[in-house]
Amino acid sequence: MMLPKLLTKINPYSYKLIDKGVHQINEIAVSEFLIEGKDKTLLIDAGCDIFNLKKFVKSKTNKEIMVVNTHFHFDHSNGNHKWDTVYIGEKEMPTFTTKDCYLKLVDDVSSALYKNNPKLRLLKPVFNKLLVPKKGKTKYIPLKDGEEIDLGGRKLIVKDFPGHTPGSITFLDPSRKNIFMGDACNMGFYAWTNPGLNLHDYADTARAYYKDVKSAGYKTIRGSHEPFSHKISFIKDYAEWVDKLTPEQAKKQFDLPGGQSKLCVAAKLDIKHGAFACIYFAHQCD
Repeated sequence: MMLPKLLTKINPYSYKLIDKGVHQINEIAVSEFLIEGKDKTLLIDAGCDIFNLKKFVKSKTNKEIMVVNTHFHFDHSNGNHKWDTVYIGEKEMPTFTTKDCYLKLVDDVSSALYKNNPKLRLLKPVFNKLLVPKKGKTKYIPLKDGEEIDLGGRKLIVKDFPGHTPGSITFLDPSRKNIFMGDACNMGFYAWTNPGLNLHDYADTARAYYKDVKSAGYKTIRGSHEPFSHKISFIKDYAEWVDKLTPEQAKKQFDLPGGQSKLCVAAKLDIKHGAFACIYFAHQCD
């Protein structure tokens, strides 16, 4: 009982102004973004729910807060249950069953782990609390590709970027030419969280996305697990690299209990962008 009380006394968040009306909130290994309009404040992702992100965000603005998810992974959506309403991509609408791609993966892997190591079942409540978003009474509202979010004097545009999850979305800020990417494309891309993904299809999706945002004049992307921005050319160059990945190119391969094939880890230093990395299943290269 002492640990929860201790945690409430710790400020786990850093809060940094990164652009006009935009703050980046960092907690543990993930970031959220707070974007101010004249009428509303947009919170991109709801965090891990280890600490009280809602309380922290409310201390930073007196405007109505609109909460959106880039995708339905625990580090982006565990805090959803504390909010009345959360907006999420229409292809990512959660059912809180194994029909959801992410929850099926958690179930497959955890079931295999418990079978191989029965004593780990004692930790099931802990794993579920950390990895499985709580349903609560939150109302989920779907966002469509191309839909505009009006914050008052500032609009953001929803743009689909499937791959990391089937329904991952990004948020375009045309006033500042920035893109808030979530995990859709970053230096450490986790393809394995969507076992049905084909890396060649993802590369095609990324190239098409890049073409669209480049023609619209966007300059930078900001991901959820990096403290810095990238030029949008990162998307194109990453797509070219990931399109050529094979299981043999992995620096490490190992068996993941409940996985469909060997889990592969590939990485490459890049002069222009720093580094590329990808975690993927061998079958995703076919």
